[in-house]
Amino acid sequence: MTETEFLDRMHRMWTDVESRVDQWVDQHDVDIETTRQGPVLELEFESGRKIIINAQTPMQQIWLASPRGAFHFEWTASEWRDTRSGHPFWNVLAQQASQEAGQPLS
Repeated sequence: MTETEFLDRMHRMWTDVESRVDQWVDQHDVDIETTRQGPVLELEFESGRKIIINAQTPMQQIWLASPRGAFHFEWTASEWRDTRSGHPFWNVLAQQASQEAGQPLS
């Protein structure tokens, strides 16, 4: 994929993550704030703990860091997958956010 294609996917991902967080806030009694600065998207929970998602453009990866671990995602045929476990980005995000929110989020 070209750098332009990567950046387009990254921007779409950030918008999708923000939409997903808005759904969690509306559907569950959780307080999650999102902040976007360039290639970095932060999700801050009521506890003050954060999940940070950032783009690593030279490697064409999306990185997710939470208090419980770090994950690197590469684009496969149709989705972002963790380079170690093979789990899809959305599953990892939901799991990490659920742990921070103290309740299941999907």
